[in-house]
Amino acid sequence: MYKKNKLTETVVITAVITALLASGITYLFVSPAQKNTQITNMQARVESLKEEKAALAAEKEQLEIKNTELKEEITVLREQTTVAEINRKPKAGWEAYFPTMETTTLAGRSVTDLREILGEPPVLVRSIATNPQFNREIWVFMPFDQDPTGLYLFFKAGQLIGSRLDEFPGLHGSGLLDDVNFWS
Repeated sequence: MYKKNKLTETVVITAVITALLASGITYLFVSPAQKNTQITNMQARVESLKEEKAALAAEKEQLEIKNTELKEEITVLREQTTVAEINRKPKAGWEAYFPTMETTTLAGRSVTDLREILGEPPVLVRSIATNPQFNREIWVFMPFDQDPTGLYLFFKAGQLIGSRLDEFPGLHGSGLLDDVNFWS
């Protein structure tokens, strides 16, 4: 039995040595071609990644330039934008434009002009129509500290058509929305 195990052991050792020799010979003859292919593929991939990196770097640079331009544009727009300050009273000197309780020297002037002259009104009622000719606005300022008098300005089609100084009890009690002649 010892001979049988020795024979089996010899056969197994011979088979292992043969397999190692066969794989080594195969590796020596086949491997250089495979290695060259793998090296070529790896080099091509490296070149492809370098090109992609260069393209991304160029794109990053362009985006940084665009980002800088947009930040500068935002800064310019913020500097140009003025926030309208709403005050209860019209700007100083308003009395010169209203010689009596029912008249004004500003008749026919535009909404834009009146905003520059008097400021932004604290009360504004606006009706906007598809046709600008039918737009209507009413502004009310409270020019006096301890007096409920309101300075009413009436606009049609963006032009001042009238004014009056009268008590202003608030929108609910003012009757502003009931004036059929103005709204039609």
